[in-house]
Amino acid sequence: MSRGLLLVLLALPPAGLAAADAAAPAWQALAAYRPVQALPQFEQLAARGGPDARAARFGEALSLLAQPLPVANRVGRAQALLEALAADGDDDLALGARFYLGRLAEFQSDPPDPRRAAVEFRRLIAGHPDSVWAQAAVPRLALLVLYTAAGPADPAARIAEAERLLPDARTAAAEADLRLVITDAVFHYLLPDALARSHLVALARCAVLEATTRADVLVQAGEVSRLTGHPAEAAGYYRTFLAEYPREPRQFQVRLKLAQVAGP
Repeated sequence: MSRGLLLVLLALPPAGLAAADAAAPAWQALAAYRPVQALPQFEQLAARGGPDARAARFGEALSLLAQPLPVANRVGRAQALLEALAADGDDDLALGARFYLGRLAEFQSDPPDPRRAAVEFRRLIAGHPDSVWAQAAVPRLALLVLYTAAGPADPAARIAEAERLLPDARTAAAEADLRLVITDAVFHYLLPDALARSHLVALARCAVLEATTRADVLVQAGEVSRLTGHPAEAAGYYRTFLAEYPREPRQFQVRLKLAQVAGP
């Protein structure tokens, strides 16, 4: 399941069993990438009113944004729903609406408006820094700073601005995602490898990386350490990779690299 859809499910408010049973098929359809089926269910639930109508309107907005088929005024309807929810309190639904207003501006506005998206994410992070939505916004904001008009023109300045978000990453997952996008940007812009080294060192210690991502991080940490004059550290990352991923296709190349920094 994608991070975005997982957060949708985490945002559901407590409700009575009957209400939860009524909404469950719609949320399950949305989480299973079936927004066409989810949309009419959420619309019916929202039209009924009652204490669960706000959650249904949130689901309706997300189903509209995820539609693969043409829907009249799809983005405008979703934006109106999200703006109303965002203005109506500070609970998880309101914060989730603010997050998706940023996502809407980032991807689905015509034309996309990265500066507005960055403003939405910054407000969310500043106002509710410990919320799951703010933590999801941190790496999204970094991507805007690193690759769009929401960041400085100079690549090194983009990296520096993204690094200023590190104190805002208050969960291990948010920090890992942030360091990964910063590292990728260093390589993308062909900046000095040393700018990526501290992030790779931190990522190599991270306990929340997926296995494939950790394998890439260990190889990158070894390479960057080798190229920046830290052969002992490079050898350590290479050995860790060889031990943890004995069947990985890069075993042979990594053994050659290890021989370069530590001898046969």
